Amino acid sequence: MSKKELIIKVASKHFSEYGYDRASLDVVAKEVGVTKPAIYYHFKDKYALYEAVLCSKFSALLERMQSVYEVEEPKDALRAYVETFGNFLLEHPCFAAMFARELADGAKNIPQSCTKSLSQILKLLSTILLKGEEEGVFGKENPFMIQLMIVSTLINYKTTKKLREGVVMNLADIKNIDIELKDIIENLANKIVKAVQC
Repeated sequence: MSKKELIIKVASKHFSEYGYDRASLDVVAKEVGVTKPAIYYHFKDKYALYEAVLCSKFSALLERMQSVYEVEEPKDALRAYVETFGNFLLEHPCFAAMFARELADGAKNIPQSCTKSLSQILKLLSTILLKGEEEGVFGKENPFMIQLMIVSTLINYKTTKKLREGVVMNLADIKNIDIELKDIIENLANKIVKAVQC
């Protein structure tokens, strides 16, 4: 791993734990084992580093989501869309935390360059929904609303594990409460597909 890649990896962890405003480049530099000017050699400022971290994740997510284009049936494509998004969050927990922080802060720090990937991801969902509508499988839906349902559920589920564990501990008499994200991804996909069907 190059120094630049290591800086991005360590910065991802710090941005996810502390958010953009509270993450410290001094601490990142110390953990990487470089000086702060060494970070500035690769990134002109803290925001450029944040942009590199966040945009690399959004680009990777978009690349993964594009595999959904290969699924023919709208119901299967929508299910695959939700599952692909959920599995990406499982594999990239720092991204889930950073995305949750951005959603909570009104996306005030999301770089404009990242919105291109977000737009392409939404376009993919819109294409799936439109195809389903044209085939008489789905009703007319607002893609942005469906995207918010998916993203909010999965991001919040991924980032609230401790809270869910505490709540479930007090509900020993209630069954079928899954606390792991991996356990609800398929369930959510099925519910979203069911919700948009005619």
